[in-house]
Amino acid sequence: MDREESHALVAALKMLSRRDYFRAELADRLGKKDFHAKAVQSALERCAGMGYLDDPTLADRFAELRAPLRGWGPARIRAELGKRGVNEAIALRASNLPEAILDQAMATALRRAEVRARDGWWRTGEGRSLMISSLLRRGFEPEEAHRAVGRQCAIREAADYAINDQPGDPEGIS
Repeated sequence: MDREESHALVAALKMLSRRDYFRAELADRLGKKDFHAKAVQSALERCAGMGYLDDPTLADRFAELRAPLRGWGPARIRAELGKRGVNEAIALRASNLPEAILDQAMATALRRAEVRARDGWWRTGEGRSLMISSLLRRGFEPEEAHRAVGRQCAIREAADYAINDQPGDPEGIS
């Protein structure tokens, strides 16, 4: 290992000590530090050999965290992994999430969309369409988005919810 390869390895290990990187991300960062391609490849191979660089495992963790915490669906996860230079097959496998995590992701996405929605959004076709569009942008399939918005509309139309969103005094107390 020549001197530049050694420096590239030290730089890579320093970066990996702060946070995990996908292989392409780390290669890009090392390239921006003006290391030659041979030194970058050598550093990446050494880091992978030591177990510090593992795209499949990191992609799985990425998907399992981003889906429920940010309300991202499978398509959004695949797109984000692609932006980070992850192999398409790895991204596809990572975005194939268990149903429980997908349910959490949908719940988060609905909560986030409702924060920006107008009061009584579920009563108008436009409001429901905007909610579905929001879910589609978050990477959910159209059928899933329609079903989720339909369930959310039914919940919002429940008797006790309808009382809470009406102006005035629904109990006639005042």
